[in-house]
Amino acid sequence: MRKRGKYGSGKKMTTADNDNPGVIAMPPLIFIIFLAIGILINLLVPLSFIHGSARFISGIIILLVSGIIVLSAQRRMKRSGTNIDVRKPSTAVVTGGIYSYTRNPMYMSMVILLIALAFLLNNLWVLIVIPFFMAVIRKGVIMREEAYLERKFGSEYTEYKKRVRRWI
Repeated sequence: MRKRGKYGSGKKMTTADNDNPGVIAMPPLIFIIFLAIGILINLLVPLSFIHGSARFISGIIILLVSGIIVLSAQRRMKRSGTNIDVRKPSTAVVTGGIYSYTRNPMYMSMVILLIALAFLLNNLWVLIVIPFFMAVIRKGVIMREEAYLERKFGSEYTEYKKRVRRWI
């Protein structure tokens, strides 16, 4: 199971200590940091983008979409018997349900949640930070997870990557 790559060490996993992707931070923490950045910048330089009841209706609908996606992803992971917590070992490659459309539904739901909160807070800065959030999640979390899953599951995961896109 040895593989060398840009994000992999090439070492075979032998202990529970290194049987995880080694992400830079817990994804919910990264989410909170970027949401806070958007809110703090808005306190200094307010920037709204939509007015009226449409922003609340849109925000609630987008919020519901985010919730449906994350709940579906969590349910599928639990059904597969693998860990949701990125600090714990993965025990299976989850490919069914929402995972047959996107390899990262939970991170996609975080992006959608940021969009919903931007609408609900009428805060354009929250929308502006989304590409930066996505870049950090991609580099600091997803790339590390993918390298880990390739080391651990080999061709099972690489074949899945060929079939299913990262986001949508």
